[in-house]
Amino acid sequence: MNDSFWNKKIKLKNLSFPFFMAAPMDGITDSPMRRMIRKFSKDELLFTEMRHVSCVANERSERSLQYNKIEEPLAFQVSANTTEFIDKAVSKICSKKFCMLNLNAACPAKGVVKSGSGSALMADLDRLKEILIALKKELKDKIPLTIKIRAGFKKTNALDVSFLAQDCGCEMIIIHPRLQTGGFSSKLDFDLVKEIKEKVKIPVVFSGNVNSAKRAKMTYEKTGVDGLMIGRPLWGVPWKIKEIISGLEGKEFSISNEEAVKLAIEHLDWNIEFYGDKGFSAFKKHAPQYIKNIEDAARIRKELVTSQSYEEMRAKLERLI
Repeated sequence: MNDSFWNKKIKLKNLSFPFFMAAPMDGITDSPMRRMIRKFSKDELLFTEMRHVSCVANERSERSLQYNKIEEPLAFQVSANTTEFIDKAVSKICSKKFCMLNLNAACPAKGVVKSGSGSALMADLDRLKEILIALKKELKDKIPLTIKIRAGFKKTNALDVSFLAQDCGCEMIIIHPRLQTGGFSSKLDFDLVKEIKEKVKIPVVFSGNVNSAKRAKMTYEKTGVDGLMIGRPLWGVPWKIKEIISGLEGKEFSISNEEAVKLAIEHLDWNIEFYGDKGFSAFKKHAPQYIKNIEDAARIRKELVTSQSYEEMRAKLERLI
């Protein structure tokens, strides 16, 4: 057991980043949220929300490509069900100085898999291979190509998919070891991840239920992975990675309820800065997460999400301090 495994670096050619990283979460890890995480995690790799290559290629506003420089190092995650639009999407992504391109072959959402994207690609290896080859060709080694997978779609085949990804030029595998049918609640297959780590030659990162220092240590002991990805535990707790690392180092780190509310106000302000007036509505999914440990949270949550304006919500948050 490496007593300081969390200090290891993941190295992909000229790119080097810490053991922990923040997961891409659709509708959650937008630019304001990534800036909040960066307040506490200065060097960790961050990911954009997943975007289909057709969206990236045809998006006039290029909203999905916009970010603040403080968010770097920042990887861009795409989904795809064909090779169409890959050339134009990759060209746009590379022009914006993202440090990595990640293909999502893990998303279990019904709408995503129905289109043949996300984890559905794990049940169609010919299509997955075609997409990976096309992505690698268009990248021209400007930035690393990586992939996020599950244990499988309806049946476990993550080891075969990992070998395929490695052969197609992927430089890192991120695995959430549940089947698509298991969503986010079925048993995690640690043995599968351990086997993949032992048999492939590229870095392997574990994703799934890493929400504490104890859980991080246990996951590493069971799998020996090169990195851990933190997802939903960061929602409303942008300091979670710092909290986990502090725990592993035997240090105490906590944020008071008052500090959490102040961070919520800062997040709200950044939403308005990034989205304009629409930022107020977009923040409604974040507000309840910041106040969940406050006394009478259910009532406060209702008051916040029924706010009719930015000014009203900000005033309600300020009253909590």
